[in-house]
Amino acid sequence: MINTIMPALPLASLWQAFWASNLMGQTIVVIQLIGSVLVWTIMVGKGHELRAMERGSRRFLKNFMAGSGVIDLYLDKGVQLDKTPLSVIYQHTCKRLVRLFDRDTRAALIGKDAAAENAALTAKEIELLSGTAEHILAEQVVRAESGMNSLATATTAAPLIGLLGTVWGVLDAFHVMGIKGSVQLAEIAPALSAAMLTTVVGLLVAIPSGIGYNILQGIVRRSVIEMEGFVDELTGRIACEFQGGGN
Repeated sequence: MINTIMPALPLASLWQAFWASNLMGQTIVVIQLIGSVLVWTIMVGKGHELRAMERGSRRFLKNFMAGSGVIDLYLDKGVQLDKTPLSVIYQHTCKRLVRLFDRDTRAALIGKDAAAENAALTAKEIELLSGTAEHILAEQVVRAESGMNSLATATTAAPLIGLLGTVWGVLDAFHVMGIKGSVQLAEIAPALSAAMLTTVVGLLVAIPSGIGYNILQGIVRRSVIEMEGFVDELTGRIACEFQGGGN
């Protein structure tokens, strides 16, 4: 009967390597594990946030396109506008639009009187509204991208920190070899295995971080394109409905 040696489970091997590591290696592993928890927290939270933004944007666009006038939704007191990016851009732009008119014209717009049909903006006022929409757009893009830099940093830094721990551990192992002189492989193998632990943990952190970052970045990019398209639509409709013949 041939005796076979069953390989240790990976988790058991990692646990043994952790306890065989020096203080530097153990500290790096702990830092990486804490970083992994933070990364997963950011990814899960950001995923929920982006999905909520997409659902809110779909609801807003449905209500916006249903109105006959560009500011009908803004003036409709029966509609509760939320804080999704498209809604925020729309509310700030319409608020600035209404303020450009005098008091009588504003009253006519709010009351939907016939006099509101004579409301007109100059080309410079249209340009001012466009600048307002672009400014709010930039703020919403920053909001959508918040947290993404942390994921990118974790994806880049985790394997590098792991490599640092590995190199440090290998240096320690060779230092011991230099002091003892000739040593057997069985004596130095545990130290080398422990040195590789930080790289393994670093990759375990970096791989899901990289995948999550790419997925979330795709959603963010799609949201940014949608916001840019909405700003063009909004300013274009404002120009069509309110631009007069003045400068």
